[in-house]
Order: sequence, then structure tokens, then C-alpha cells
Amino acid sequence: MAELEKNKSEAAVEVATEVKETEKSVGKKEKSKKATPKKNKIGLGQRISKFFKDYKSELKKIVWLSPKTTAQYTGVVLIMMVVVSAFIFALDTVFGQLLLLISKLV
Repeated sequence: MAELEKNKSEAAVEVATEVKETEKSVGKKEKSKKATPKKNKIGLGQRISKFFKDYKSELKKIVWLSPKTTAQYTGVVLIMMVVVSAFIFALDTVFGQLLLLISKLV
């Protein structure tokens, strides 16, 4: 029984020591946060200038298509527009005629 109480008191001392060490480390972290100086804010003119410099560098990274390739892709798009429009026109005509036929029957 005496050994059990001795172990409990030793455990309590260890916990108290750990708590103190944790408090010290937390205190150091708070002090280190206070010690760091704040960054200087840059002005509006500098931010605008930086934005346009970044913008220009990003535009240089774009891979532009050649005019020939662009014309080919434009042609493909226009042809597909005509084909799809004709298909929709045909469906519209067929369904319109079916509706007229059904309305005459009723």
C-alpha cells in the first residue's frame, strides 16, 4: 500500500514538471511572436506595378496557335454549326408536321 502511494506521488510530481515545462514553452512562443517585427506594407503604386509585370510575364508563357491552325479550327466550328443547325431544323419540321397531323385527327 505504501508503494502505491509512493508511485502516485511520483506520478503527480512528473505531471507537475511536465505542466511547468509546457507553460515555459508556451511562454517562449508568445515572446517570440512579439519579438518579430511586422512586415512593411507596400504602396498602392508598387502593387499595381507588380500586377502588370506579373501579367506581362504570364502572357509570355502562353502558347499561341498559328494563324493557319486558328483558321482551320474556325472552319471546323462553322461547319459544325451549320450541320447541327440543319439537324435541329429537320427535327423541328418533323415534330411540327406530327403535331399538325395529330391536331387534325382530334
